[in-house]
Amino acid sequence: MFHEVKIFDKKGKVKKVLSSKNLSAEYWSSFFNNPLTEAKQKGKGRGQKPQKSADCDDENLE
Repeated sequence: MFHEVKIFDKKGKVKKVLSSKNLSAEYWSSFFNNPLTEAKQKGKGRGQKPQKSADCDDENLE
């Protein structure tokens, strides 16, 4: 949810008003066109290294 944004000039008069609907549409458009999102969907980018599972039972602590 986005709230309406008013942009003022130096004199304090409203220069531009961005509606919540316009802000929401712009945000979601940029979200889906993000290069990182595209790379993740295509399987590109660095993969995560598998983590070694340490056996931390009391019996194995020496």
